[in-house]
Amino acid sequence: MYSKLPISLLISLWLLSAFITVSAANAQIKITSPTDRSVYQRDITGQTTISVSGTYSEPIDRVEVRAVPVIPGQGIATEWTLLQNNPAGGIFLGNFRLQGGWYTLEVRGMLAGTVVGRDVVARMGVGEIFLIAGQSNAQGLFSSPGPGASDDRVNYIVYDNTVNSLFDPPAPTFAHLESNVVIGPRGQSAWAWGILGDLLARKLNVPILFMNTAWEGTSVKNWAESAAGKSTLNLYGGFPYPAQMPYGNLQLSTQHYVHQLGVRAILWMQGETDTTPANTSATEYQNNLQFLINKLNQDTGKRINWVIARTSRAGNSTPSQAVIDGQNAVLNTTFNSTYPGPETDNAFVPRPDGLHFIGQEGHRILADLWNNTLNTNFFSTITPVIPALLPELTTACGSNNASVRLTLPDGYTSYTWSTGQTGKSIAITSAGTYRAVLKDQFGNAILSPSVTVSGTVKPIRPVIIPGGQQQACADSGFVFTASGGTDYFLWSSGSTTKSLKATQSGAYTVKARNVFGCESEVSVPATLTVRPKINPPVIEQSGPFSLSSSIAQTDLNEKYDWKVGNSFLKPEVPTIKVTESGNYTARARAVFTLGSSNSLTCYSAYSVPFTYEDVEGDGVVIFPNPSRGGVIAIETREDLTNAEVAFYTIDGSVIRTQRFALLNQRRTIDAGTLPPGTYIVRVRAPGLDVTKRIVID
Repeated sequence: MYSKLPISLLISLWLLSAFITVSAANAQIKITSPTDRSVYQRDITGQTTISVSGTYSEPIDRVEVRAVPVIPGQGIATEWTLLQNNPAGGIFLGNFRLQGGWYTLEVRGMLAGTVVGRDVVARMGVGEIFLIAGQSNAQGLFSSPGPGASDDRVNYIVYDNTVNSLFDPPAPTFAHLESNVVIGPRGQSAWAWGILGDLLARKLNVPILFMNTAWEGTSVKNWAESAAGKSTLNLYGGFPYPAQMPYGNLQLSTQHYVHQLGVRAILWMQGETDTTPANTSATEYQNNLQFLINKLNQDTGKRINWVIARTSRAGNSTPSQAVIDGQNAVLNTTFNSTYPGPETDNAFVPRPDGLHFIGQEGHRILADLWNNTLNTNFFSTITPVIPALLPELTTACGSNNASVRLTLPDGYTSYTWSTGQTGKSIAITSAGTYRAVLKDQFGNAILSPSVTVSGTVKPIRPVIIPGGQQQACADSGFVFTASGGTDYFLWSSGSTTKSLKATQSGAYTVKARNVFGCESEVSVPATLTVRPKINPPVIEQSGPFSLSSSIAQTDLNEKYDWKVGNSFLKPEVPTIKVTESGNYTARARAVFTLGSSNSLTCYSAYSVPFTYEDVEGDGVVIFPNPSRGGVIAIETREDLTNAEVAFYTIDGSVIRTQRFALLNQRRTIDAGTLPPGTYIVRVRAPGLDVTKRIVID
């Protein structure tokens, strides 16, 4: 039915259905890293390893992960893969190797082979990340914004640091690169980068992420002096730049975003100010740019490649060969981590304002210049910086079940928690989501996994359902269920399940336990009385037309369920009348009461089948014969109404008569008052007249 819908709409429908499917499960398990639209730098093999972390609130013993391309062909799908076995403390964390591509990432929590929770990151990817630096032809102009990227896979860091803060930037958030945005921390609009992103995404078939630290009007000296911690002046207006700027943005972006996500290279496009008004010499340019490269490596402990554009055209002046020579000198320095970028001076000339790649044509030309430089040779030559993996965060319940202790590993120089506390371990006492920023000796920062405390740290006292006094049959037991805001419980019997099947008489209590190991007060007890097991009855033939069942136990006031073959019989008495051959079985049934209204019916197993063979003859049997003591029994195959039983002497005299309105079961007659001897017994009823000879001893 959807075959004629556009592929983009089909994708949206699929993602919507995925979110609907997992919305109910999000309470059980939640992915906290990666986040939506995040991109991680692939390594030289085209893959990368990322950390996948999150929280869970219900018991799980296994976490699995898989990745599915957002659009078929935009990556290589994975099967469900083990992320972590037996996670603990409400946090899961594992590493996942992923091929370059644009994916929907799914995580599911398992318990005893059953899925109990699932979450989805709709879009994330492994691809190419670029950090932009330089001046206005790198930064862009809001007065002439370039087009946003048309490819969904082109993204940017959402962060506006035009306030020039030197504090740690926020955790990275990501968005599709639209036209008039700040490419964090300072880029003005999509400029030519939106077009370049489209070209690279199509060429490489991976997502693209941009960060932009460029600053309009800066000279290479401004970058070098600010990197050295010196005050530096804008050459056009003579005003000082904010403290440590423009270098501060480059350093912070590297220490935070590059460290966490990786990067392929820094795209450096700068030199116009060094042509005029600076009139920078080749040596001065070389020394300042080399110092900048070395200082960033020194400050961050990373060896990042720089792609250096040969750029010097400023206004209507002649391009500066000295600036170009300085740039080439850096490129030609042995063992430098540099790569030749585009030569831009003779492109898009004349320019509308003499300087910038303004307008649709200018943006396209500049993007093409960079795209041609970032070619197959570049991606096979330049070794990227790969993302750092998340540190492990462990949790444990504190004393008196009133706090949770969060602990991070050793090996970092600083730990700063979202609460403002410092140190590798803190205790928390209230609900919230907590994480820390960890820094190494270079100031490179990594975010810890998040941990969420819902409600009170100490679980509420659970309730046993049903409570009070309960009873159960010995062969079935009784199920108690704990209720109390968590699915972690500890029963007095030692069980840790939410529901407990109790099989022994006694009192039962339960405590609630959360994922951190904190325990509640003990519940009000519930009691259970387990009734004795009822033995299967034994069936015996008690007469020619009757079977009797009995059990070894007494005082149960039991009733019996009879059946022949697969057919149930109506009588519930110990002895039944049988009129046809077959296999007869019976079970005992007893009703127990507890209190005024709590009744329980328990059953035995069915007896061993008894095979009954029908008695041939006239359908009337008198036994025992001879009768010692004079007590005789009469059974009839058919039910008789208005029956008469008469005793005759041998000579035909009637000496006793007894009548029965209904003769449908065994009847006993006490003939012990008769003298010993031989008698004739006549049984008459409508349609029946039978005589039998009996002897009374």
